Amino acid sequence: MVNIWDYANKRPRICLRTEDGEEYIGQTYMVWDAEESDDDRDSISVEMDNGTIKSFYADEIKSIEVID
Repeated sequence: MVNIWDYANKRPRICLRTEDGEEYIGQTYMVWDAEESDDDRDSISVEMDNGTIKSFYADEIKSIEVID
């Protein structure tokens, strides 16, 4: 499983690949702590180039690559 907290402070542009083969490219928007967001799992939100923000749970992520 990917450690999403590695992307919390710098908020880099990333390529996120999900376990089901989908690929998302965008700017790291926020890493959410489960306790602070009243959820049962930590998650990461990515702002896509078109402005859409999508969130992913850590166990849904196959890999994250920092890109320029």
